Amino acid sequence: MKEVKVIQFYFSGGGETISIETTEPEEIIQMVANQNDGWLQYDDVVINVRNVSYIRVRNQA
Repeated sequence: MKEVKVIQFYFSGGGETISIETTEPEEIIQMVANQNDGWLQYDDVVINVRNVSYIRVRNQA
């Protein structure tokens, strides 16, 4: 069974963050890297990744 990880997206400008729990963080990061239009949809979350400063992957607390 895969371990659940938390991906945190940190946005420039306002200091906002969004967190997503997943068993496949590498897949989501690859999806962000391949975005042409700037929008990432994962499950019921849609993120404008154009303003992402950095992404942190950590173990679920």
